[in-house]
Amino acid sequence: MQGDQKRSRRVDETHRSILEAAIALFRQYGYRKTSVDQIASAARVAKPTVYAHFAHKEALFAAVCEHVIEGMLESARQAARARGRVVSRVSGVLSAKFTTLFEVVQSSPHAAELLHSQHELAAEAEACADAEYHELLVGVLEGAAATGELDLARLGPSALLARVLIQAAYGASYDAKTSAEHRANVKRATRALLLAGL
Repeated sequence: MQGDQKRSRRVDETHRSILEAAIALFRQYGYRKTSVDQIASAARVAKPTVYAHFAHKEALFAAVCEHVIEGMLESARQAARARGRVVSRVSGVLSAKFTTLFEVVQSSPHAAELLHSQHELAAEAEACADAEYHELLVGVLEGAAATGELDLARLGPSALLARVLIQAAYGASYDAKTSAEHRANVKRATRALLLAGL
């Protein structure tokens, strides 16, 4: 039993090492210019080991996208559960996605290619994540309404309000130069949209 656990832990560590190497290389060189040989070298594994974990480069990139998306979702879930005012919780959920994407765009000269490849190779994961972001926002808004912190009667249906908040956060990169500025833009837009119901 102990041998199986050690083997399983080693497989998980190798898998994580390959993902981390792929994330760094895709960010540095883009999807097209990154080779499986480079990923294997950076992960310090043999090329066949990469293929033992991922059938092909497209599968590896899809797994990278899913890994990054899951990280953003977990940050959004934590923000939704956090204590604090509704504006902070909502802007935290929004920043978990949009400020993270802003950071990817700012940190990689290949961001446009990576985002395009993500849409092609990880569209299902992206669609599921978008639905969960929307549900998280609706939950935070309805929870704040239930405690009397927010008056949804003055703001409209929570599902529509969540959609408008997502659209506002999408535009938060306008004129932002840093992650802190982006986060501040998200918070300002959130406050402005919720003001009538506070």
